[in-house]
This record gives sequence, structure tokens and C-alpha cells, in this order.
Amino acid sequence: MVWLAVAAVIIVSALAIYAALLVGRLMGQQKVIKNAVAKRNQNLVTDIRYIAKAMQEDRCGLSEGVIRISNLLIALQTPQLIDWAQRYPAVFQLYNAVKELPTHEARNKLPLQQRMRQDLQREAEEKALEKQILQEAEALEQLSAKAL
Repeated sequence: MVWLAVAAVIIVSALAIYAALLVGRLMGQQKVIKNAVAKRNQNLVTDIRYIAKAMQEDRCGLSEGVIRISNLLIALQTPQLIDWAQRYPAVFQLYNAVKELPTHEARNKLPLQQRMRQDLQREAEEKALEKQILQEAEALEQLSAKAL
């Protein structure tokens, strides 16, 4: 009977050591993932800030800027879900107005009249929201990955 107890202790000890190794490995993987997410978020925030500054300096059109910024904001991984459209309503209002407009080849294939109508629609939206978008771009220029 004693040998049975000794065998049980040895087996339980081996399993406990194996479990500890697995927990250690899991903690290491979680740390690697956390660091990768933090680095990715930092790169996204850097890009957002650059585009926001370019919009303020008129080096990037408002429509192009809000499309890029909106997609980058949505791509950010945060511990809690953030409603970016509530934080930056003008950016997302213009984004929603222009996101479906064709670009590049698809735009070039459209008849001239239709392209002009779309340009007028986009420009009207930009003009109506310009002041608010530039204010939001100023705030986005201060965005910090650590504050997410």
C-alpha cells in the first residue's frame, strides 16, 4: 500500500510541475501578445496623428483623411469598446457620406456627369463639416496609444 501512495505522490507531483510549466508558457504568450498589440496600436496612433496634422495643414483632403482615420480608429484594439463615432462625430459623418463613393478605376469608369454630381455632393459635405472636422483633427493629433 505504501508503494501505491508513493506512486500517487510522484504522479501528482509530475502533473503539478507540468501544469506549472504550461501556466508559465501561457503567461509568456500573453505577454508577447500584449506587447504586439501595444506596438500595433502605437503605429496606428502615429499614423492617425500624421494624417490629422496633414489635414490641418491642407496636405491631405478632408474626405481622404476621414476615410483613412476612420479605418485606423476602428482597427485600434482597446480593452473596452470605444464609440469613435461619438467621440469624433464630424469625422464619421463625412466618412459615412463618402465611404461608398467609387474611387480609382471604378470612378474613372463613371460617366462624367455622374462623377461631377458625386464631386459636388462630396464637396458640399466637406464644406458643411470642415470646421468641426479640423477641430476634431486637432484633437486627434493629441491622441495617445497609452491613453487607450
